[in-house]
Amino acid sequence: MKLFRHNWKVEEPRATVVLIHGTGEHHGRYAHVASFLNEHGIEVVSGDLPGWGRSPGLKGHIDRFEQYLDAVEGWVEEARTANNGRRTVFVLGHSLGGLVATRFVQQYKERHALAGLILSSPCLELKIPVPEWKKQLASVMDRIWPTLRLPNEIEPFMVTRDPDVQEQYRTDPYNYAKVSVRWFRELHRAMQEAWKEREQLDIPLLVLQAGDDCLINAAAVERFVSGVPSPDVRFVSFPGLHHEVMNEPEREEVLEQVVNWIEQRTPSNVTY
Repeated sequence: MKLFRHNWKVEEPRATVVLIHGTGEHHGRYAHVASFLNEHGIEVVSGDLPGWGRSPGLKGHIDRFEQYLDAVEGWVEEARTANNGRRTVFVLGHSLGGLVATRFVQQYKERHALAGLILSSPCLELKIPVPEWKKQLASVMDRIWPTLRLPNEIEPFMVTRDPDVQEQYRTDPYNYAKVSVRWFRELHRAMQEAWKEREQLDIPLLVLQAGDDCLINAAAVERFVSGVPSPDVRFVSFPGLHHEVMNEPEREEVLEQVVNWIEQRTPSNVTY
């Protein structure tokens, strides 16, 4: 499967960020993030995950969560092999992308070659618990109609307080507002496995969590981070911000924290 991908390049980059988007969206919504990073000499490698944006696959559906991990591995290997493998590489994921990034690092045999992991409101526990009857129904439907797609129930006001971004979210032709029964089951399996394998997160970690997150349990994310063994961990909560901290009115403050963190973990005065 050839995925839709895109790089935001800079001359003589000091580092590369592999960026992973969230549920129902696509990499193009992070053009402003890439532009900000580019201004600080950081290249960005990204693309659309299977079934999202302009990548192939049934919209809102995956057969197995590992399809996402395979996609990210391709982007990471591309970034790592640039300039004879001398590039400093970070992985940044938002929401679903944060869960994908977490599971990728947990399973990636070469994770210690990465300079760090950055998570934005990562999908590690949903804000509203799923009722047991709904889980049972999903289990039944997964066996008889796994591609059945239902609304994801994400409203624009949940992701950001910025009215302009809300309107863009609502009218974006590459956003898709449904997920399949199999996707739902695979998401929950991946979240459970992420918690079980926290000991694998032993590389530098930055977590940026929305304080007023309507979709993700912010307290659970903080609890998850407290059990990570890496000696280099930073958890930042942004009071009052909604789910997409990089799309809030305070986005520049958030992105400055990302850049500062990257610069502190990148060899000084080194470009490639």
